[in-house]
Amino acid sequence: MARRRIALVGGMVAIGAKKMSEAQAKQIEEHTGVPPEELEDDDLSEAMQELGIPDVEADPSEPS
Repeated sequence: MARRRIALVGGMVAIGAKKMSEAQAKQIEEHTGVPPEELEDDDLSEAMQELGIPDVEADPSEPS
């Protein structure tokens, strides 16, 4: 399931329902070999947990 990467205020990005920094998205890509927006939800959550990245839900009302 492909998702879009949406830039948010303050250097954050939303990937699907997850919110993280650009650096964290790059860290996930380096760890998995796949851009985070191309990972399945379970795989993205697992990679975030393995890397110690907080699992923060993106707020749809947050300005981009």
